[in-house]
Amino acid sequence: MSCPFNNMMMKNQSNKNIIAQFYKQVIGKRDTSLIYSLVREDYIQHSQGKDGREGLLEMMEFLKTLPPSTETQSPVKMLLADGDLVAGLLDIKFMGKRMLVVDLFRIEDGMLAEHWDAVQEISGDVVIEPFIIDESATTTAFNKDLIAEKIGSNFKRVIAEGDIVVAQSALIVDGSLYASYDIFRIANGSVVTQLNVRQLVPDVMMHNNGMI
Repeated sequence: MSCPFNNMMMKNQSNKNIIAQFYKQVIGKRDTSLIYSLVREDYIQHSQGKDGREGLLEMMEFLKTLPPSTETQSPVKMLLADGDLVAGLLDIKFMGKRMLVVDLFRIEDGMLAEHWDAVQEISGDVVIEPFIIDESATTTAFNKDLIAEKIGSNFKRVIAEGDIVVAQSALIVDGSLYASYDIFRIANGSVVTQLNVRQLVPDVMMHNNGMI
């Protein structure tokens, strides 16, 4: 008889492997041929860019025109999976700027089906430590409830793996709407680490899906 906890861990790892391959091969090495096996044709985009697999291909063709990254270290600071959702945290340099990126992907039948994100410029001397997930932590459900209550009615999605929780929410600052992502580390029922990445929601996007 299979163990539900082990089955969930295997699914989480499988989905994280899909996103790790997407980051390394498609985004990092600009191998657009893999998009056909990794991304659904009806891919739903909530970020900049057009809907569908073709929209992602178009964006990648633009990225190919830019100088390749000279970074030797992986920009991926976290990969967290909870069921069909995978969150990634990246520390990247893009067009002379340093950016923190939080991606949220929905996986369907082993392929990327939907994507949300937020991108925030940060100072070059800020140190971003990796979020290493304690996958053996048994308080994941409690941690999710704790953060959902902490954020209140603004949250859209809360996902967790082990001792790490990622919350997606809509945030109003000085009358402007932001897509906001908080990453929390929970220990003994309390928040011990929190990182926030937020992006102003643009007035015009290339789709009608909204950013959050």
